[in-house]
Amino acid sequence: MVRQPPQEALFHVPSARDIVSKHFVLKCEATGDPEPKYTWTKNHEKFDYDLHSRRIKRLPGHGSLLFLAPEDGDEGLYQCRATNEFGTSVSNVLYLRRAELKRFPDEDTKNVSVKEGEPLSLHCDPPSGKLKLQCIYGGTPQPATSWSKGGVELASPRFTYSNNSNTLTIKSVQFEDEGTYECRVDNGVGPDLKHTMNVTVEAAPYWLNVPNNTNAAEGQMVAFKCDVMGLPKPNLEWFVNGVPISSAKPNPRRTVLGNVLTIESLDKSDTAVYQCNASNVHGYAFRDFYLNVREVPSPPVLVHVECDNGVAIVKWRPTRELRTPVLSYVIQHNTGSNSENWEDTFVNIPETERKLTVAMRPWANYTFRVLARNEFGFSKPSETSAACVTPEDVPHKNPDNVMGRGDRSDNLVISWTPMPRVEHNAPGFFYKVFWKRDDLPEASWNYERIEDWKLDKHIVNEQPTYKPYRIKVEAHNSRGQANTTATEVIGHSGEGVPLEAPAEFRLLRITDARTAEFSWRPVHQETVRGPFRGYKIETWTAQEGEEKLREVVVPADATTALVSLFRPFSWNVVRLRVFNDQYNGPATDTIEFTTPKGTPGPVASFKAIPLGSTAFYLLWQKPSQVNGVVTSYNIYYQEVHGTQVGPMMELRLSMRDPLASHAKLVGLKPRTTYRIAIRASTADGFGDPYITEARTSDEPERLPDVPDFMWVHLPDGNPKEAIQVTWLPALKGHPGSHFYVQYRRKGDRTWEATTSEEYEDTIIVHGLEKKTLYEFRVIAVDGKHEQPSVVEEVYTGVPDWH
Repeated sequence: MVRQPPQEALFHVPSARDIVSKHFVLKCEATGDPEPKYTWTKNHEKFDYDLHSRRIKRLPGHGSLLFLAPEDGDEGLYQCRATNEFGTSVSNVLYLRRAELKRFPDEDTKNVSVKEGEPLSLHCDPPSGKLKLQCIYGGTPQPATSWSKGGVELASPRFTYSNNSNTLTIKSVQFEDEGTYECRVDNGVGPDLKHTMNVTVEAAPYWLNVPNNTNAAEGQMVAFKCDVMGLPKPNLEWFVNGVPISSAKPNPRRTVLGNVLTIESLDKSDTAVYQCNASNVHGYAFRDFYLNVREVPSPPVLVHVECDNGVAIVKWRPTRELRTPVLSYVIQHNTGSNSENWEDTFVNIPETERKLTVAMRPWANYTFRVLARNEFGFSKPSETSAACVTPEDVPHKNPDNVMGRGDRSDNLVISWTPMPRVEHNAPGFFYKVFWKRDDLPEASWNYERIEDWKLDKHIVNEQPTYKPYRIKVEAHNSRGQANTTATEVIGHSGEGVPLEAPAEFRLLRITDARTAEFSWRPVHQETVRGPFRGYKIETWTAQEGEEKLREVVVPADATTALVSLFRPFSWNVVRLRVFNDQYNGPATDTIEFTTPKGTPGPVASFKAIPLGSTAFYLLWQKPSQVNGVVTSYNIYYQEVHGTQVGPMMELRLSMRDPLASHAKLVGLKPRTTYRIAIRASTADGFGDPYITEARTSDEPERLPDVPDFMWVHLPDGNPKEAIQVTWLPALKGHPGSHFYVQYRRKGDRTWEATTSEEYEDTIIVHGLEKKTLYEFRVIAVDGKHEQPSVVEEVYTGVPDWH
């Protein structure tokens, strides 16, 4: 039988959650040869279960503990260790606790006498409990009570009032309920009285992201994050194999910074069970995770390197040891003075190979080494070979990327990519730069010798503007010229400003509100003084001015152009010029004409802001180029899935109001991208679309930010009044998905409410009394969360917008 240490793969302790007066077992089983011995720790200290032998017994043949009569004192952190002469394995850490600890009582009621300025702080622990706040007051006549938080009246189905509104009950307390609450009383005699109460919501630690078991190779780095939250902020403690890291054997490669444990340059000794414990006054969150460091191969043995006339034969053999099988090898070489500047010569060499032939460059010192690879990573390199010195030779190539182009109108710049030292092949390296006019048959070669191999250009001055040149660059060294012929390329000296404007520039016809046709005579090629890139038609309106000109490019061989660049119903100015790569030529005289009325341009801006998970709030500004009078807006939308789009649908709002600037787009799919377009219309038709893409929200439901609203009087027939309320969602925060309106007579304690409006952003409140002062507010809704606006007083008298 093979003698072995305990095997952690078969070693696990399940969690136990209830110790209510019935027996249970903490299992602990391991295998090994010789058979392991078992010990337990409780709360990270040795646990002598023999002291409790009447209640706790170890089961024969393994380390499991049988609890016959559980007690409260049995609560705690347990961990099992199995040890023999070859090593130790530890289990995960078990948190043994009563189930009743998960049931929390409601907060006690706090009675507060109304004395202005007296503070009170109430703690609610944990979330999801219930909180009651009370105001006790006296007075004649009996005062009315109102509640607010942060200056905003409370509105949520989780808030209820009792005892003449002097008791506020908050059900299913959430973190968002934290803040300052104000109780205000008023009986019409003297000033209002108020009292404030601060509510803090606290919680035991809980996991945001749980650390996972990790496999890593030797030499790598790992980092484990104890990602927990809680209030008060949890204290963190790290353990290795059940021992606090602060008390464990020191490891200079292991560091703890904040909530992150980092281990660098891993080796097999780092294999262990690591734990993180986060605790505060309300409890703790504990997690253990296993780090298994896998062994990479041992370095191969470099047997010999044979060097012969520019060729090296590299021989090696594997190390004989019991590790995961080698999959392939890598040969690396170094030709510089920097011993760390290694390059891969060959990779993915089959495991069966033991030698390889390597070609080497002339005039270099080569050293070699070999690495092995298994499924977990690369070995350390073998020993470095002795140097192979190669003989000198002529260059084997000439410079690449040779070009010729002037950067001024009177020079020629010849450029190339410098050749690195490894390509010189011998000392005394230099470039030979050649050039001659290509448009003159009798021209002869000129050349310049460049001694500095790091230079990448040569400038030839006092040359005529934009003339063609034949160019080549050769590589030389002390052994002679390169053994390949240098490639010749055609370049040009620098460009100049074109000399000629197009002649006979004419307006042929105006085809519509944006389009007109023009003609001209072509210019002579030599007057362009550079590559002839075409013509530029430039235009602006009298209202815009020349500084806002627009242009369109026409090909160099054109003599007419149909241009759709003009502003409808405007006085347009047009001119024409030629251009090369660097300069514009002189312009023609301008042509001026008036275009007829036309369709509008796109809206000036367009935004789609998510409302909940199935709607957008659309905002736009009227077109900058109206080109008439806007009569309506039309909105279209379609789903987008990668490069595919769904069918086009129209928002059936009939946006016939030319002053409209917003709308709701509802009934959409959650977590879906939509392409949305808006077009303004005039009497002449639809204008250009403005298109945007937006994605419906995938955020969970949460409390909306405080909304705003405006209102206007509407006639409702004698003797009643009506108020139209327009919701203004909190677009810079979380607006919610829809809204409803609450209203009441001034002085009433009970709010009346409309039905929720999910499709529009306006609600009309009917049946109001004439010449009566009301209080209005809108409630923004997102799922079960509701947020009221600030209350506004509305008098049903004189109509007006607010």
